[in-house]
Amino acid sequence: MTNINATTGTAPKVSNEQIIRRLLTYMAPFNGIMFASLVGRVIKFSGQACVLGLAAYGVGDYVNAFIAAGGFEGGAEVQWDVIWKWVRYIAIAGTVVGITSYLENYTGHYVAFRILAAFRDRFYYAMLPLAPARTSKLQSGDAVSRVMTDCERIEPFYAHTIAPAIAAIFVPLIILSWCWTVHPTIVYFLVPFYVANTALLPWIVSMLGGDGAEYRNKLGEVNGFVSDSIQGVRDTVAFGYEGRRAKELFTIGATMQEGQEKLYSADAWQRALAEVFITVGILAAAWVGADLALAGEIEPLTELPAVIAVSIVGFYLSVGLANNYTDFRVAMIAARRLFAMMDQEPAVLDNSKTAVVGDIEPYIQIKNLTFEYDADDADWSRNKRVFNGLTLDIQPGKNIALVGPSGTGKSTVINLLLRQWDSESGSIKIGNHDLGSFPLADLQRYFAVVSQRSFIFNDTIRENIRMGKYEASDAEILAAATEAGLAEFIAASPEGLDTECGERGSKISGGQRQRVAIARAVLKNAPVVLFDEATSSLDVETERSVIKALKKLSEGRTTLTIAHRLSTIVDSDEILVMIDGQISEKGSHVSLMEQDGWYAKMFRMQQDEVDTL
Repeated sequence: MTNINATTGTAPKVSNEQIIRRLLTYMAPFNGIMFASLVGRVIKFSGQACVLGLAAYGVGDYVNAFIAAGGFEGGAEVQWDVIWKWVRYIAIAGTVVGITSYLENYTGHYVAFRILAAFRDRFYYAMLPLAPARTSKLQSGDAVSRVMTDCERIEPFYAHTIAPAIAAIFVPLIILSWCWTVHPTIVYFLVPFYVANTALLPWIVSMLGGDGAEYRNKLGEVNGFVSDSIQGVRDTVAFGYEGRRAKELFTIGATMQEGQEKLYSADAWQRALAEVFITVGILAAAWVGADLALAGEIEPLTELPAVIAVSIVGFYLSVGLANNYTDFRVAMIAARRLFAMMDQEPAVLDNSKTAVVGDIEPYIQIKNLTFEYDADDADWSRNKRVFNGLTLDIQPGKNIALVGPSGTGKSTVINLLLRQWDSESGSIKIGNHDLGSFPLADLQRYFAVVSQRSFIFNDTIRENIRMGKYEASDAEILAAATEAGLAEFIAASPEGLDTECGERGSKISGGQRQRVAIARAVLKNAPVVLFDEATSSLDVETERSVIKALKKLSEGRTTLTIAHRLSTIVDSDEILVMIDGQISEKGSHVSLMEQDGWYAKMFRMQQDEVDTL
């Protein structure tokens, strides 16, 4: 397994070449459009050089024509034929520049944004097999940073790196080829400056500013801290912890700022050095050109100005590549972070590709189960086995309750049944079929889950319930909502099923959130229903009404109920008491009370608490 430090801290050491090759695979469907964009960019900058060269050459040609006609002393008239000749040439070149500029920008960003959309989808689907065993190790803010910020940081690679890199090679070659026709000596002087701008300058900047890794890693940490702080602001204020929390944020932000300052200080040095390189290059072109003109080897009024003008475009283009180098470095770091998470090995492998045929009896058998969370990750391992030989049977159609002290492994049973984690040894079977023999997509159909943490999406009641059955009609959704006890609330809401739930269900009450979760389970109509502390966060009155909906959902199904309040499971067919990962007591409510063990003591304690209210 990839250590979590690879995903929340420093990304694995992978060369830029490997990252680039991988990023280019996402561009494959758009190679034709990208090629058009590259050609357009080369033509655009060549056209810009052509416009300046034509303008400079045209002025000299006009002066020559004017002098040949007698000049001012000879009463020469304006040489309109020369003017219009060069105006036509410049207009044609300028039109080409305008058209190719539009095409280059449009097609370049068209490709970049569609690649990013595909990349986000690929990232999301790469995360699914990691959840929740691997993703639980990420702060939500860091995960959001990866999907949003890091994906956006990759955009310059496609829109502002590939095309500039190629144009910075081909356009100077075109310019140098033309300069060769004027005089080879000019090329000999220009080549070193083009090479320095294109290759040496980015290298100097990389030496000055590093690769920005520290900044990008700290940014994810800061996002996670801020997200955590906002979600916990109520408790922060209640305990007067605002000042301490703000101080911690400042400390973390300061470490990020150091990396940011280093990165952008290098960028500032780059731009300053670029101006120096350009100035020296232009002076060199002017000096060698003037020397050749004085020697009579090139035309001083036409070729010399054109050479200087054209070389300026080449200088700025080659320096432009260096100016994009900061974005390129950041894109590489962002890609590393994203790929580091995408490349993690899932905690659970979907090895079965063949569906289990025939009727599957909703009978659950757990035998000699051993399990430890994150045993292969020293940074996250709890160094304690949750189960060491757990065995239990859940007969079809029975309502089984699982109770016990906190941290004893009750919810872990549900995690393993859903194959969100896999056991180290032992077996879990459904209807005499091992869990591993089911494709994960098929296995999910056998279970419906209602937990205290059932997630309510920022969407309508209809869409939240529809999770149980994507293709369900409104009539089916309303029937499920009615069975879950939501009919009265929906009828009283002006928008009905279109009522917005808000972020994490913030616009509806806790009881309504649980009923939405129950309605999902009703709609799914799975043969096995798992209740994980489904009413623990509700007040007593709301709990009673929700329990009615839970009991109705349980009818005709195999159910496993994990409960904290023992009064909610007294009518279960069998109650299992789990202590330290083992079943220490089992039986009906009556028989367990007679045994006078943990269950009986805890039940009486809870009753005493109720009586004192």
